[in-house]
Amino acid sequence: MATAGAAVDDDDGSADKPQAAEPLAAHNQIEGTNVTVPPGSQNFAGVTCPAGQVPTGGGFRTSGFDIYATDSYASGTGWSVFARNTGTTAQQVRAVVVCTVP
Repeated sequence: MATAGAAVDDDDGSADKPQAAEPLAAHNQIEGTNVTVPPGSQNFAGVTCPAGQVPTGGGFRTSGFDIYATDSYASGTGWSVFARNTGTTAQQVRAVVVCTVP
């Protein structure tokens, strides 16, 4: 049995190639709901992992170019984002979390 990343010898004289490691658990990506950020303001967006899972990464999605995240971080069992809208129209932000079973 080959270990993760170990070379496999196929006895045909060709160079051994490392084999890809199989993930130990699923890494689900969960997207939160859109949150409106009024012009010149900032707002919070958050999303949580399903029960029994923990965040392993995350980020955010926005609706335009006039909005950017001032903070994006793991928070408890989910992901939190603060976004600022520098434009003149309302924009949307939503948090995204990658979850796995510990």
